[in-house]
Amino acid sequence: MIVNVFIIFISTVYLSCHQSLGSPSQWSYFNVTQPEYQTVNQDGSASISCEHDAPVQSSSILDVRLNRVSEGRTSMLCQKGMEDCENIVMYPQYPNKCLFILLNLGPEDMDAKYQCEFTVKKDDIDKTKKGNPTRLRPERDCVTPPPPSPPPPPAPAPQLNALTWILIGLMALFLLYGCVITCIFIRLRVTNQNQRIVHENSTYVEMRKAPLRDL
Repeated sequence: MIVNVFIIFISTVYLSCHQSLGSPSQWSYFNVTQPEYQTVNQDGSASISCEHDAPVQSSSILDVRLNRVSEGRTSMLCQKGMEDCENIVMYPQYPNKCLFILLNLGPEDMDAKYQCEFTVKKDDIDKTKKGNPTRLRPERDCVTPPPPSPPPPPAPAPQLNALTWILIGLMALFLLYGCVITCIFIRLRVTNQNQRIVHENSTYVEMRKAPLRDL
C-alpha cells in the first residue's frame, strides 16, 4: 500500500514537471528585435537585421517576413521561401537571425516603416511575433558636419582719392616753404650778428695829413 502511494506521488510530480516545462507559456513569449533607425546608403540601399530569442532550432522557424507599414496599413514585402522578392534580398545569418537588404529605395520609401515578423513552432504550437518597425534615414543625417570655413581675409586698406592726394601735396609744399623761410631767416640773423661783432671789435685810427710842401 505504501509502495503504491509512493509510486502515485512520484508519477504526479513527474507529470506536473513535464507539463510545466512543456507548456506553451514557458516559451511562447519571445521577442523580435530590429534596429530603430537604419541608414540608407548613397546607392539607395539599406539593410535591416531581424532577430528573435525563442528557444527553438532553425528547423522550427516556420516563417520569416519583412512587412512595410505606411499610413496605418501593413503589406508584406518579402517572405521565407519566396524565390523573387522585388528589390529585396533575404539572407539568413544565424538560426535566429535574418538580414533583409533593400535596394533601389526612393523618396517615397523614406516615409514608410519596415517590420520584422517571425513564426516559430515548438510542441506543435505555432507562435508569431513582430518587432518594432524600423525607420529609414538618409546618409547625410549621419555624416559629421564639415569643419568651419576659415575666416575671410582682412579687407584691403581703402584707396586714397584724388582730393586726399591734393591735400597731401599742398601740405608738403607748405612744409617745404616753411623750412626754406626758416633757413633764410636764420642765415640772415647769423650774418647780421657776425657783422655786429666785427664792427664792435674794430679800432678807429685817425689818419694824419701830410704837410704841404712849398712850391
